[in-house]
Amino acid sequence: MDLPTAWNINDKSDYLNVNSDGLRVHYTGPGRVPKEAAIIRTNNPIPTQCRLFYFEVDIINKGQDGVIGIGFCKQTVNLNMMPGLRDNLWVYHDDCGYFFDGARTTVVYGPSYTTGDTIGCCLNFKNNAVFYTKNGVNLVLRDLKDIFYPCIEFTLQGGSVEGNFGHRQFKYTAMTDDDIDEDLKKKWIETLTLYNDELINDLTKSLELKYRGKIYFTIGRYKQALEDLTKLLELEPNNAFALRYRGETYYLLGKYKESLRDLLKLYKLYTNDVWISNIRKQIIWKIK
Repeated sequence: MDLPTAWNINDKSDYLNVNSDGLRVHYTGPGRVPKEAAIIRTNNPIPTQCRLFYFEVDIINKGQDGVIGIGFCKQTVNLNMMPGLRDNLWVYHDDCGYFFDGARTTVVYGPSYTTGDTIGCCLNFKNNAVFYTKNGVNLVLRDLKDIFYPCIEFTLQGGSVEGNFGHRQFKYTAMTDDDIDEDLKKKWIETLTLYNDELINDLTKSLELKYRGKIYFTIGRYKQALEDLTKLLELEPNNAFALRYRGETYYLLGKYKESLRDLLKLYKLYTNDVWISNIRKQIIWKIK
């Protein structure tokens, strides 16, 4: 089974230069208008028997006056046309945080990203779901019953990125520093200070439910994820981690009212969070 392992130096726009290892890509075009866009895809498509595929892209240099897009495409996509303006490709843009679903829809999706950021893209063919990672997990849904290549787009003077297809450790793991909230840190300090069995059991139970719930979420075992996240909320009704991931899990399962209930509670805790505000609006629109 041949997996994507590098960018394809023979399957790209003329505006792109690729390092000898096939991982770092640099845009050399003028980068002013969509017709000066450049796309590169991987050396191999994601095999049909692959149930879950994840890759990351480091933003080495955002460049000037343009866009970087990260996503996936079909073999038929035009490599000299901006993804998001054509059929057969799907990308998450750095400048606006929008997700472009082919030529059909544009979704207010997640945060913008820039130089120094690492963006991950996970395609789950078992559940026909896609999510991106930056600081946590965001969601995009679409039908994945096809053959896709990971791809990058540019219209940025001096823009450069580097792909990671598993040749080094991914920055995204089942649990990141962003998942360790203040309540958990407080419990950790309290446990170390007082050191009694009740506090230790409480802390380890919370950690177990968080780790396992997020792993289940990531691999698409949503029923088990809901069970663990609900147990965590029984222990800690205002746990932001559990509210977010249970809300996202309900969203993926099409249970929009249940998702909205969790996210409204989360929004009361974090009224300035852009992601919560955007996904909340999308769910309200779906319910109407």
